[in-house]
Amino acid sequence: MQVLPARPEDAHGIAQVHVAAWKAAYAGIVPLQYLDSLSVLERAGKWEVALKAEESTVLVAKEGREVTGWISFGPSRDKDASNSQAEIWAIYVDPRYWSAGIGRLLLQQARNELRQRGYETCSLWVFPENERGIRFYKFVGFIADPLPPQEFELGGARLKEVRYVGRVDALYLPKEGP
Repeated sequence: MQVLPARPEDAHGIAQVHVAAWKAAYAGIVPLQYLDSLSVLERAGKWEVALKAEESTVLVAKEGREVTGWISFGPSRDKDASNSQAEIWAIYVDPRYWSAGIGRLLLQQARNELRQRGYETCSLWVFPENERGIRFYKFVGFIADPLPPQEFELGGARLKEVRYVGRVDALYLPKEGP
């Protein structure tokens, strides 16, 4: 398994993981009609544009030529963030590879890059119903922020996200765990 900087030619593989992970992880959280409408082709086009624009740093985990997971990170987009706060914008692993250590590999590489860039803290947003994701984030050292959830509309439903934060140097990424 290799973790590499994403390139525009990885857009289709990123989109495949993106759609598959959303459908598996968010069933029962995000409206089914919205999940059913997700298109790998449409996402691939958006990812190609985003990768060329370098909106965030994106790393991909690959087994051979197959993208098995990816992580996007950069400066925090939160209004209350300081210049020393980074954000994991998204992290997804193909559901066929859940619990295989790919998320830890991706987060470890992101942590190393964030540390090199001088970031002290890191945040991420997660659906409070995403128990699997929250278990992973807590396991590696993120803690729930007391900030109230943020609400938004998606697929005709009002959804909430909660913020988790961690010190970049304190994120613990063992080889075994959730």
